[in-house]
Parts: sequence; C-alpha cells; structure tokens
Amino acid sequence: MKVTTTRTSSQSYSSGVQFATYNVKVVYGSHTQSATVQKMVMPRHATPKLVHRRLGWTATLRDQIGEQAPHGIAAINGDFFYEYSTGQGRVILPRSASVGAGTIVRADDEDMRVVGLDTHGQPFTGMMRVAGTVTRGSDSFVVSGLNWHWLGPKGVVVYTSDWADGSAARRPLPAVEWVVADGRIKEVRTGSTRGKDVASGTRVVAFGSDYATAAKRARTGDSVSVSAKQVTSTGVKLQEGVGRGAALVRDGGIAFTCSELTNEERPRTTIGWTAKGRWATLIVPGTGYDSSGYRIGGLGLPQEANVARALGFDSADEVDGGGSVTSYVRKGDKTWDRVDDADSRWARPIPNGLAFVVRR
Repeated sequence: MKVTTTRTSSQSYSSGVQFATYNVKVVYGSHTQSATVQKMVMPRHATPKLVHRRLGWTATLRDQIGEQAPHGIAAINGDFFYEYSTGQGRVILPRSASVGAGTIVRADDEDMRVVGLDTHGQPFTGMMRVAGTVTRGSDSFVVSGLNWHWLGPKGVVVYTSDWADGSAARRPLPAVEWVVADGRIKEVRTGSTRGKDVASGTRVVAFGSDYATAAKRARTGDSVSVSAKQVTSTGVKLQEGVGRGAALVRDGGIAFTCSELTNEERPRTTIGWTAKGRWATLIVPGTGYDSSGYRIGGLGLPQEANVARALGFDSADEVDGGGSVTSYVRKGDKTWDRVDDADSRWARPIPNGLAFVVRR
C-alpha cells in the first residue's frame, strides 16, 4: 500500500500532549481510501489508566474520566462490547479482559487480547487470562472466570463488587454460591437466596451444577482460599489493561493480514506507542453521520495499519470503533476538549476507556 500524509494542523498542550490532524490517502491496487485522522502523542511520563463504571453499566467517556481520572491529560474509548445473555437477563459488558490498578476487573480462563501497562511501567500488548483455585478442606475447584457472563455446568466463577448486579445487570444464577470474606465462608446460598448483589469487601464464588453437591457441603465459618491471578503471554503482571482488537503494527512493521471484508471504511480508534516508547493514539473520526445518527466513513483496518506505521507508530492495536470513537484532551484551564467531534454532538455511552495520566 502507498500512504500519503499531509499535516493540516498541530497543537501542543500545556500537559505535553502533541496533537496533529492529517489528511491521508491510501492507494492499494486499483482502490483508494482517503480520510482525516487525528494523532496524539503523550509526554514521556504519561501512561494509560483504565476508566470504567461497574460491569453492566455504561457511561460516556467524559463522565468516566471526570469521575476516575481527575488529573488525566487525554483519553480515548476502550474495548468492544456486546449485550450478553446471562440467563437472568441481558447485560452490556466489555468483550474481553480488563485490569485496573493491578486488579483483574473481568477475565475468562481462555486467552484474550489485551493492551496496557505492566507493573514495571512498560507497554504491553499480548494475551491474558485468569487462573486460580477455590479450596475448602479437601475440596478444590479450578476457577473458570472472574466477573464473567457465562457459568455453565462445570464453571466456577468468582464475582466481585466490580459487577453491578441489581436490576441493571443480573449475573448468571449458579447452582450454589458462597459469600467469602477474610478467608471464611460467610454464607452458603441456594434456592431463592442466590444472585444477590456482591457486597463491598466480599467475593461470591458461583458454582455450576456439576459442583452443586460438593459446594453444598460447605458451612458458614469454614476456612476457604480463593485465588484468581493474571496469566499473561509474556509472564508480566499488568497494572492497567483493556481488551483490544486486531494487532496492526508490531516492531514498526505491518502486523495485519488483509482481506476484502477488512477494507470496509469505518471510524476507528487505535492505541500504541512510538519507537521512543511514548504512548500514542490515532483517531479516524469518519466523514459524518447517517440518517440514524451513526458515524460513517473512515478507513479499513489494513489502511489504518499502514497509516499508523507511516505516522510513526512502532506498535499499534485496534480498539472499538464506529459510534464508540471518542477522544479528549485536557486543556490548560483543566477542562476537557473533545477532539474527535464537536462537544455538542451525542457521545455513545461505553463500558470502559483509557485515560492517560502522568506518573512520577
């Protein structure tokens, strides 16, 4: 692919964020795509921080950063999301795993694509899953998920107060569940007592039907050990992480395999870093809105990958796009400047995002 980029504007914010707008043209075979893109490069000490409401709730990116990143300098939308059926209702949840402040927010026991920051302050893009056990006496169970939307007969899922519960987000109803706090079982729930909200300071261990008999043997006050740890593809521990889509650029080279479907022009959000290790984002806002108010136009995924490389990304990953595309920069007067579109335009409520904060 041949990429032509023309910078049309640039701005340096007092926080050190470098913002620039480009007109880009990508020629591939007999086809051409053109778009306006926005690139942000963060200052040296800026790193990403997961922002989110409780699982099952959504909010605009502005609301999330206002509540959880008061000292942030920039922000973008995060993971793809779907409306899942839990058997108790339908719940809007992030598609993949996420980590905030070193704690798993949501994960399955199968590897999932994540981008973020490890505990050594280094960028991470790879795979992550949860692994662990729940042990009471001679009974030991393998953890199959943490705040996951599906349980199944052989499932053992640990729920925390990150799950919203209540009428807004009903979690799967298990055969048996234990309420655990301070290394002890506080309650064994069966029948109509199952599925209550997860109280702060407690965890709920939910058992599928195959483990009902063993789980019912537990008694209030029994000692129990609950382990649910991160396992990443490189062995590091994540400090912050959000689910991602396709890998676009790796070590300065194109990492995305093209197909006809992926050439579809769509608004897109990309996160990555430069060869100097500075975090960067690339927003493709699209060309406008259709009659239903949905964003249209933009770039295909392989075109996005080639533009990211041309604009200096050493690594780049896709996150959610389409109507979720949202981007903010903090101005010198401490107010947030929406840069993907006019601030008066409707912004889609989303389950999570990434704010950039300066860490010393």
